[in-house]
Amino acid sequence: MSGLAVVTAARRYRALIASPGVARVALPSLIGRLPYGMATLVFILAVQHGTGSYAVAGIATGAHSAITAFTSPWLGRLCDRGHAVAVLRVTGVLYALNLSGMVAALWTHQPVALIIGLAALAGAVNPPVGAVTRVVLPGLAPAHVQTAYAFDAITVELTYVLGPVLIALVTAVSNPYVAVIVTALLATVGSVGLAAAPGLTARYREVRTAALARAATAGVTTSTAALKRALKANRLMRLSMVVVLVVGALEAAAYGVMEVAIPKYAADLGAPQAAGAVVAAWSAGSILGGVWFSGMNPKLSQAKLFALLLCLNTVGFAAMLLAFGLPSLALILFLGGMVISPTTAVECSLVTRIAPAGRSTEAFTWVGTGIYVGFAAGSSLSGLVINQGTSLSTVILIATAMVATGALLALAASRRITTDAATNPDPTTLPTPAPAPAH
Repeated sequence: MSGLAVVTAARRYRALIASPGVARVALPSLIGRLPYGMATLVFILAVQHGTGSYAVAGIATGAHSAITAFTSPWLGRLCDRGHAVAVLRVTGVLYALNLSGMVAALWTHQPVALIIGLAALAGAVNPPVGAVTRVVLPGLAPAHVQTAYAFDAITVELTYVLGPVLIALVTAVSNPYVAVIVTALLATVGSVGLAAAPGLTARYREVRTAALARAATAGVTTSTAALKRALKANRLMRLSMVVVLVVGALEAAAYGVMEVAIPKYAADLGAPQAAGAVVAAWSAGSILGGVWFSGMNPKLSQAKLFALLLCLNTVGFAAMLLAFGLPSLALILFLGGMVISPTTAVECSLVTRIAPAGRSTEAFTWVGTGIYVGFAAGSSLSGLVINQGTSLSTVILIATAMVATGALLALAASRRITTDAATNPDPTTLPTPAPAPAH
């Protein structure tokens, strides 16, 4: 890793954070995203603690994730239509109320159906903090877009490192129910705090105004109702977007496969307690890779860079076949993880450029849906395969094949992705549209 790249990255991060409004968005975003890295573990711990059943805990966790995947695009669409502040405030409060209700139900030994129902309702109002941040943050610092997306990717990785640690600390001094309440409070503080950020309202007003202006230039009428109809008609799921979403889902599936397989491998070696540290090496590598990527000036187009990073990710997965114990596996994961944040940053950039004007938040919620579905599918497949006594090498090959398929898709569609991205104006530098001429 080039020392110059790290120095350049540090300078760019300072400039990003110093940009007006960025810190007011970044801090509540980090707080509000911590529950992303806490939800699965805290649901398993709390529901099992209250019901004595891992089966019920798994169903509650799955219900929460599945409903989140289903409703998040709808919430994203509401944000794009000018209601981001209201969506963040309402979902932030309702999410906490549902989690608190679930704790009360567990505490008083209510029926399992009620517990699962409250978990599902919480998923339905999971605040779209990540999607909103990815729309707002780059727009506040248009001179540092690549750095903003890399910073966002690092933030995501931090949530999956800090979240489980926070749960461990809380449960060590109290019980899993308190961990659920802490998760609820973090979601509320982060979501409501992001809604209060001055840059958020201004940014969405810019996006909305520019989208309506673009619809006006493409239509034959400038009536407000007609412009809004034209805006809704903008097709989000064009081929290039579908490819990016499918690639993201395949990557998530591969991670899901390995995050089930690694604990099993650690247990087979007689060190189940080391599984968490081994998986954490992946996130540590990703964070370092994100810092390094921020200091780079890649010359490739975003589509080709995306395909290249996916190819490198495929190599990282295949390299796990060389592991001969937990320390070597952790080292391989650390090195392979260095392309995760850069890949995520480029993916976010592509989604922003491909999405029609005024539909970026919805697009990012679809990215989240793909990740939820992919990770769940990969985890389930891994559990079934491992239960049949399949070797770790075979499981690694399955995960590698998933990432390799994504890389091939990205390579095959790179020209189409580049073309579609070029048809949209850069949404991070939206000019204030001029008034329409009088007729």
